[in-house]
Formats: sequence, C-alpha cells, structure tokens
Amino acid sequence: MRNELKSLYAQFGQEHLIDDVDGLNDLAIIQCIKQIHLWNASDLLDLRPSWDRRTEPLIFETIEDCPSEHEQKKSADARNIAVVILAGGQGSRLGTSSPKGCFPILGKSLFERHAEKIRVRQAMTAILTSSINHSETAAFFEKNHSFGLKEALFFFQKTLPFLDDAGRWFWEAPGRVAEGADGNGSVFRAFEESGIAQRFQDAGVEAVHIVPVDNPLADPLDPILSSFHFQEKAELTIKCIRMSDPDEPMGRLVRRGSRLHIAEFAELSFEQRRQNLLANTGILAIDLPFMRHLARQTFPLHWAHRMTSQKKAWKAERFIVDALLFTEKSRILCSRREDCFAPLKEKNSIPEIERLLLPHQANR
Repeated sequence: MRNELKSLYAQFGQEHLIDDVDGLNDLAIIQCIKQIHLWNASDLLDLRPSWDRRTEPLIFETIEDCPSEHEQKKSADARNIAVVILAGGQGSRLGTSSPKGCFPILGKSLFERHAEKIRVRQAMTAILTSSINHSETAAFFEKNHSFGLKEALFFFQKTLPFLDDAGRWFWEAPGRVAEGADGNGSVFRAFEESGIAQRFQDAGVEAVHIVPVDNPLADPLDPILSSFHFQEKAELTIKCIRMSDPDEPMGRLVRRGSRLHIAEFAELSFEQRRQNLLANTGILAIDLPFMRHLARQTFPLHWAHRMTSQKKAWKAERFIVDALLFTEKSRILCSRREDCFAPLKEKNSIPEIERLLLPHQANR
C-alpha cells in the first residue's frame, strides 16, 4: 500500500509528498489512497496547467440591456418543471457547522423556505450536496418528513485538492490532503451519474429550475422565468439583476463573440465593473436534454485564494454558468433585486434579509 500511494503521488506530479508517506501509519495510507480515488483523474492532471493559466485576461463585450421580468406574461401552458437546489456548502460563515440549508431565517430553515414553494405543485426535487454535508442534509430532510415534498432526491458533488502558492498539494492533517468542493459546475456530471437525470426524463420533465439554497427569496418554480424560457425556445435562461453598487462582488453577464458569458468579479477591472451592471443571481432554467448533454462536457476551472484550516491556498472550482460555453440558445431575464435576490452569506446580512422576507411571508 505504501508504494501504491507513492506511485499515485508521482503520477499526479506531487513528488514532494512522497517522503512523508513513510511516516504515515497503515490507516492513514488507506485514507490517502481512498481520497485520491474519489477524485477524477483527468481533473487532477488539469489542475496545475489550469493554475498556471489563471491570470490570462478576459476579453468580452458589454451587454447594455435585456428583457425585464415585469414586461413578461405568465403562460397558461403548464409544463413539467423540476427543481434542483444547490446545497453543497456548510454554514461556517454563519457561525454553524451544519449544512447552510439547515440555517433558520425567521423561524424557518432555508430548506423549508424552498420546500414550501415547491410543494404547491409537488414538482420533482433533487438536492445537490457535497461529501462534507451529504449525510447530515439527508438526515435533516428525514427528520422533517421532507417538509411535505412528495419526494426529495439527493446527489453530491466531488472535491479537488487545494494548491499552495507553488501550485502543489499540501497536507491538511496526517493522511489527508487539503481539499474543497469542486464547484457547482459539477452539478451536471453528478446529476447524470446519480441516475436522477434518467428519473426526471422518465417522469416527463421538460426543464429544470436550478436555485442556490442560500437565497430564500428565490422562487424554485418561478412561472415567469419558465414561460420566458419556453417562449424563447432557449436551452438555458439566466435570471439577472441590475447592480446599484458596481463594487459588489457578483459575476456579470457579458458577451463573448456570439455567446453569453459570466465574467467573474475577480476577472473584472475597476472600469469593467462600472460598465457591466447586469449581475448573475444563480437562478436559471435549463432544458433537461441540454442538462444531460452538459454532463459529457469538460468545464474550465476557476481559481480563488481562500483560507483553509491551515493557511491561504488556491481553490479550484467549476461554475455552473459556464454551461453558456456550450450553447448559443441562451437568454437572460432581468428582475428586481427585492423580488428575487437576498443571498445569505454572512451573519451581518441576516437583518436585511429578514426585512426583505417579511412582506413575502405576510402574503403567503
């Protein structure tokens, strides 16, 4: 086993870890081998080359305007829509070690707030978790009888190793390389591999609404978004808002050639942030056949400098919005922020989110 682990580290260009292997006990050796086999080999081989390219400039065109949600009409055509909730994160920035979806706002967890909107139509629902919160999330739903949903399906995203400032893997603890979730762009591959994509198709689902769990204002079955998506015959429709503060760290909708694109905040210069004010909410509608097609595509890696339990490190993630790279049949729909966007990121945002939620709660 010891030689097997050394061979794996050499295979993926991590020779600097080999000398440490002799100091690990048998259990730690097994954990290391298991950790590597849980990662995707092609992803590991792409990590360092992608990290080396991370400072390449982004060239794009500004989008001046887009259709407004308040100019659209709801369609009377009731299409078969399902929901995927992105819920792979922990609530560490909120002061809890539980999954973020379990966090309560005005007496209801984020999961319950989404579920009470979904159960009106009993749409098929799948929840994307991660290896760090999958069991706890499933147990939370079981304890709460799935919040009245007919069925809640669970699938999970994988992880990737962090890189240090030299572009190398490093130890989080003896027998474990530091790692983090591989980003919401892995949802398509995980969705397909879980078998849920086939279950949705067998049930006649035509399109899927995808929403982040941390946005309690999001409507998982937004009828205007759905109507617009089908009327435009789009493969992918993204809901956006118009920024009032250009320095707020949100990805912006831009155009690269004939395709829509999301420029991440860190990729934008000071001037570009002020010229591009249509921001991505993370809420989207996507045709099920296109979603299955995306499972076979290789999404690019994005890099961010993040604090781990040990030190600052480089985290690689794939972004769901890079689905735009694989279609020219995409659309955007602009909404008012106060109607659809109040993401819960940190504790100091709670009072403002509660203020925005109160009118919606009163109307239910």
